[in-house]
Amino acid sequence: MVLGEKLEILIGRKDISKTDFAEKIGITYRGLANYLNGSRKPKKDVLSKIAGELGVSVEFLTDDSKSLILDSKERFVFNSTSDSTSIREAADYLEKGKQIFEKSNISQEDKQALFACLTEMYFNAAKID
Repeated sequence: MVLGEKLEILIGRKDISKTDFAEKIGITYRGLANYLNGSRKPKKDVLSKIAGELGVSVEFLTDDSKSLILDSKERFVFNSTSDSTSIREAADYLEKGKQIFEKSNISQEDKQALFACLTEMYFNAAKID
């Protein structure tokens, strides 16, 4: 896993915008975008700030043979073969679902009913395709 992929995932886990993360480590968003897309590599001092802010070592970030363990949402987003717009929409949907399941006042019974509805929607759509 390359540096840009690791940064994308780790910044996402911090639940902070890329703009805010760039500001926090003292670089421009454009500079961070260059690191994310692999067109540039950060200097040692910037890399050290990035690692410190993300709670990982510089060695981990720079060693392409070391990978992160991805949760199911991350695997979906980073391993998907669908177009990026559809994946972004689905990832937003997953985030909203996470909020509903984790932070709402919906009863456990209603959460199970919601899950059943989602499952039914999936299987109905799978029959059509």
